[in-house]
Amino acid sequence: MLRPFPGLVVDPAWADRVTTGPYDAYSPTQRAAIAEANPYSFLNVTRSQEDVPPGRRDDIDGLIAECAGSMQRIYDAGAYVPHDAPSLFLYRLATADHVQTGIMGLVPVTEPGDRRVLRHEAVRPGRANLLTRHLLEVGMSSSPISLTYRTDDALDAVVAACCNDDPVLESTSDGVHQMVWAISGAAADTLANALGERPLYVTDGHHRLAAAVEARTRNPGLVDDHPLQWTQAVLFPDAEMLVLPFHRRVGDRARRSADELVDALSGVGDLVPCPGIDEARPSGPGSVGVYLADRWFSMDLPPASGRRAVDLLDVARLQDGVLAPVFGIEDPGSDPMIDYVPEPVGIDALVERCDADSRVGFIVHATSVAEMMAVADEDGLMPPKSSYFEPKPRSGVFVRRLDRERSSGATTA
Repeated sequence: MLRPFPGLVVDPAWADRVTTGPYDAYSPTQRAAIAEANPYSFLNVTRSQEDVPPGRRDDIDGLIAECAGSMQRIYDAGAYVPHDAPSLFLYRLATADHVQTGIMGLVPVTEPGDRRVLRHEAVRPGRANLLTRHLLEVGMSSSPISLTYRTDDALDAVVAACCNDDPVLESTSDGVHQMVWAISGAAADTLANALGERPLYVTDGHHRLAAAVEARTRNPGLVDDHPLQWTQAVLFPDAEMLVLPFHRRVGDRARRSADELVDALSGVGDLVPCPGIDEARPSGPGSVGVYLADRWFSMDLPPASGRRAVDLLDVARLQDGVLAPVFGIEDPGSDPMIDYVPEPVGIDALVERCDADSRVGFIVHATSVAEMMAVADEDGLMPPKSSYFEPKPRSGVFVRRLDRERSSGATTA
């Protein structure tokens, strides 16, 4: 389930200039501004249609060419240190009050339904198609799929032993301290064998995994060790995962008054006025905080619509029992009347945005890793933005170049 590869790790002297926070940590305006100010920012490599002026958004060929040119500029500057021996990498992320250490390597590209790598979210085809073209035409990946696994003491001990040597990268950016160790040879074999064939669960990167599947589909007849049969991933033990909520902001198509919305919400759950966010924020599962026209409420969620693991989630009870019947939100993945604010962005930002466009804010309790695994075990799909894992791997720390792994006789379209 785990394969070493000849990866590239950013040179410590270049880390601050090249690496960035995860793509979705920035708004399109912020990404465009950062990329323009710094030609070596990795946001130039990962840009999407949102990040360019409206008149250029249909020029996918030009967008991909710009991404490839930006990647080549960073290569030519010598910003990466190559590890020619196939290696696994240990990747530690630490904040003021949290530490997690993951194993970076390649895992098999698996189809949905393959129980070696379990999904829990649906994907948007347009986004997956752009990522597929990026993988095939830029010829690299950097942002790994994030996976988790059920941890055990034996594997923990192997990981700890591999962290005894000096790291190849140590860097601090935006409050996240990173350390990277390169593991090759017998030590890499020991680490891969310790992981074994236990099931892996996607925590972030469903679209990247879908893109890897599509890239392989577009190249039929590949030999088993072809680079497109494998995808870059970082594996974290479930005991070290920190899960935060994605809060919801919902607009009302019916343009009802605040009092009318209070009446409508009271019809589906017990709505209790609160003096502020501290009292409204849910302390456990089963309720949500509601921000509506400068007022805070606590609301008990309606009963679950079924007995599946996904039905029991707070985000599903909110969707099925509140957002669909009260606001008509039937497809929370594409309906423009709903958007999402991750917990790290802050409740103040949610309030400011709700005040600006008269939307209703819903503060949710975090989905647990155990709940996510239970949904995946049942082959269920959670509502979009059901969980936000923090800290996320920074973009541009690692690069996987497909041309460094070419197998003999293989072709890539």
